[in-house]
Amino acid sequence: VIQTVVRRNFHLFKGCYEDGLRRNPNLEGRISASFVIERDGSVKSSSDGGSDIPDAAVRDCVVRTFVGLKFPPPESGIVTVVYPIMLAPG
Repeated sequence: VIQTVVRRNFHLFKGCYEDGLRRNPNLEGRISASFVIERDGSVKSSSDGGSDIPDAAVRDCVVRTFVGLKFPPPESGIVTVVYPIMLAPG
């Protein structure tokens, strides 16, 4: 379910990455976003969960973008997720 929501909204993450590619056409790396899905499916907070991409602006943009996502309400209450996204040119 989480992967489906992230994939449906991947254009938002891609926009963050494309900004970074304009600064560095060889930019690549992993961003791990740690976020909390609330009982209603909203994301109230997100943070860097251990990323290695060298562009802090891209990392921050991707992590912030998770706050705007909406998930189905979790069956077990509040859920904390660490979701990795690999970014590479081409």
